[in-house]
Amino acid sequence: MCNVSIWRRFGAILYDSFLVFAILIIMSLPLYSFDLQENKSLKVAIQIYYYLITQYFFVWFWVNNQGTLGMKTWKIKIVSDSQEPLSYKKAVIRFNVATLSFLFFGLGFLISIFRKDRKCLHDFISRTNLIKP
Repeated sequence: MCNVSIWRRFGAILYDSFLVFAILIIMSLPLYSFDLQENKSLKVAIQIYYYLITQYFFVWFWVNNQGTLGMKTWKIKIVSDSQEPLSYKKAVIRFNVATLSFLFFGLGFLISIFRKDRKCLHDFISRTNLIKP
């Protein structure tokens, strides 16, 4: 059962967003020499590059540490429904569904308010749980 409130989730997300933003700044330093005003395909490639870096950050931490640094700070642990550590497949599914949920006005997150088990859409689809260790 997922027993982590949406406020605790948002605290971890806020913490992790600062970390990801710092990583993206560092990883974008080599790209400053390119002229992005005229090359639309390069703009798209860089957006995909940023997305993959962000995905790698979350997936790696979820699989190897059962949580990101923000989740550790807010005392949240991620496990599969069977209480085992996540596989890469589940972590990638979870990240992509969470991203879509966030882009659609956070509706995938807000359903946790109305669910008894407090699961968000990405938890339900990826068959994962957030627990307090």
